[in-house]
Formats: sequence, structure tokens, C-alpha cells
Amino acid sequence: MKYIIAILMSSMIAFSAAAEPMQGGRMMKGLTRHLDLSTEQQQQVEQIFESKRPQMEGLHEQMQALRESTNTEIKSVLNEDQQTKFEKMQEKREEKRDRFKGQHKKSGKHDSENESAE
Repeated sequence: MKYIIAILMSSMIAFSAAAEPMQGGRMMKGLTRHLDLSTEQQQQVEQIFESKRPQMEGLHEQMQALRESTNTEIKSVLNEDQQTKFEKMQEKREEKRDRFKGQHKKSGKHDSENESAE
């Protein structure tokens, strides 16, 4: 059971990260730096990002709703002690995510530095 919950949570974290909208042009800065984009290319890529932003935001909202409904369903099959533990696991996951985001802001690292540009 613990193994299944761990896999589910890992998948949800991965999907959540992928669905998050681009914030503050981090992706653009990374692409410009790593690919040495010209000013014209930067403008074209920025237009692509802008055209996709509503769709990305919609996906982000869908993922949040899916994560919440999944957690609710999981909790419905757990006993009271397990529910308490599950809630603590969720809190730790959120704290870890917040720390990860905070480290990137402090260090000035961008997502594109940690992932290969696609």
C-alpha cells in the first residue's frame, strides 16, 4: 500500500510540475542563454509562449483539481490513523516543493538549467 501511494504521489508531483504555467520568463531566459537566441528568435518564442499561456493555465487548474479529487478518493479508503499519516505526507510534500521553488529563486537557477530544453 505504501508503495502504491508513493508511486501515485511521485506521478502527481511530476505532472504538477509539467503543468505549471511558465512564470517570470524563466523558460525564455534559459532558452536564450542555452541556445543563444537572436532578438528576432526571442520575440518569436515569446509569441509562442503567449499563445500557449491560456492552455497551460487551464491544464494547471485541471491538474490541481485532479490532485484534490484523487487525494479525497484515497482518504476515503483509509482508516482514521492512515488519513492522519496521509495528510502529514501531503504537508511534507508541499513543504518540499516550496523549499525547492525557494532554492531556485535564491540561487537564480531556472527550470531550463535543470532540464534539457525541449
